[in-house]
Amino acid sequence: MTEFTSEQGLLESLKVRKWSTGESLPIHAGQALLLRLATVATLAFLLYEHAITFRGEVVHIWRRPFTMVRATFIFARYFTLVVQTVNLYLVFGPFSRTSIPGSTCKQWFLFQIASACAIMAALDLILMLMVYALYRKSRRVGLFLALLFWAQIAVDFATSPKSVLDVNYNSICDTTETHGVVIYFCLSVWITHLSLAGLTGYKKNLLGLGAPVVRRVLRDGTWILVVVCSLFTVIIPYAFVNQVSQAHVVFGWPTAILSIACCRIIINMRTCDHAEIEEQSIIELDARDNLQLLLNELEQTTEATTGDGLDRR
Repeated sequence: MTEFTSEQGLLESLKVRKWSTGESLPIHAGQALLLRLATVATLAFLLYEHAITFRGEVVHIWRRPFTMVRATFIFARYFTLVVQTVNLYLVFGPFSRTSIPGSTCKQWFLFQIASACAIMAALDLILMLMVYALYRKSRRVGLFLALLFWAQIAVDFATSPKSVLDVNYNSICDTTETHGVVIYFCLSVWITHLSLAGLTGYKKNLLGLGAPVVRRVLRDGTWILVVVCSLFTVIIPYAFVNQVSQAHVVFGWPTAILSIACCRIIINMRTCDHAEIEEQSIIELDARDNLQLLLNELEQTTEATTGDGLDRR
């Protein structure tokens, strides 16, 4: 019995020595290198997006009065840039070694998932304001959208901590399992965006009015639905099949894409074709007038269409 115990202890010692001498290091080193490259690529992608849209940002954001939606734009744009810059520092600095404590990994993942949820909330806010405009400030629709928004926030608070704090991590901060609550988070995102898609699609008859901003709302709402649902359709099954969550896969790229989508929508709504629509009737997404300019445009177009019909009679 003593001999067996000593042999078992020797085997354990050899296993530890094998790990400490780095025979498994090439795999972890390769994964760490991939994380660094992905982090650099994500930040470069964001900076490129900033460069090609900066002129529109200056004209339509910085030269306009400060409003809630402009604050949302600034948050989505620059908070994401700060997050990715912090990640770049971490992966090339403190996380460059392949022996990161699990507690540190949990703090990092919690920071990343909180950042991703904040950007998602900013995007949802803009989409909901657009849908609210299509329904002419309907109280019932407004109440439904408010409930939908806060329900998503509640699910985020309920599921996010568990998904990153109640799992194990390897030495380079990849999770070695995927928590089941991720499914509830994914379902809530799908429900939110499919609800917005349904409400938007129900108003497709407004396309017949010829209002440019209506076309822009319907178009942007559609591609955002495709982007968000595609992200979660790919990421969640990947995480469950492989039982692993890598920071650049589940947080880095998705957060950057959601940030760009949010900012693009706001700029797009400020750059409707001036040949089709007067400057004073371009949609102004802010809480103060509650999209009154868009509503006025829709009402004027409806009245014109009705008047033409009466003249024909």
